[in-house]
Amino acid sequence: MPKDKLVKLKDGTARVKPIKNLGKNEEDKLVQAQTIKRPDGSRTVNRYVAGKLTDQSYIPKKMKVKKVKKLKTTKVPRKLKKVKVPEYTSPEVTLDEDDLKEVAKRERIANAKKKKKKIKIKLPKSKRNKRPKRRKTKNLVTGKYNYTQ
Repeated sequence: MPKDKLVKLKDGTARVKPIKNLGKNEEDKLVQAQTIKRPDGSRTVNRYVAGKLTDQSYIPKKMKVKKVKKLKTTKVPRKLKKVKVPEYTSPEVTLDEDDLKEVAKRERIANAKKKKKKIKIKLPKSKRNKRPKRRKTKNLVTGKYNYTQ
């Protein structure tokens, strides 16, 4: 097969494919086709019958399929089955002497903690959040001061 011929256009170079012989029509004339691929991705096909142009079709570039954004859907919680609630009565709590002493002790400790008050000490303003002073040293070359912390 012969190679494509490159033709320079305004918007780039187009490739002209070699002429194909498609066969003969009912009138026994030679039918040929020539395709031109343009730089923008489109094609034109020229059909010739006995060396004369009879038909010309334009095939545009294939369009890119635009991706569709998925719609946000809120998750619906699944419905719970209605189940009978079990009937349960807890047995009564019985405390012996050791347990009663322990309960009384815990209550005493809890009450003692509540009664204490915290004392806040206020510092004078000068001592509160004091920053370190920055020192300045003279640069002997330039004569300016360098500040360091």
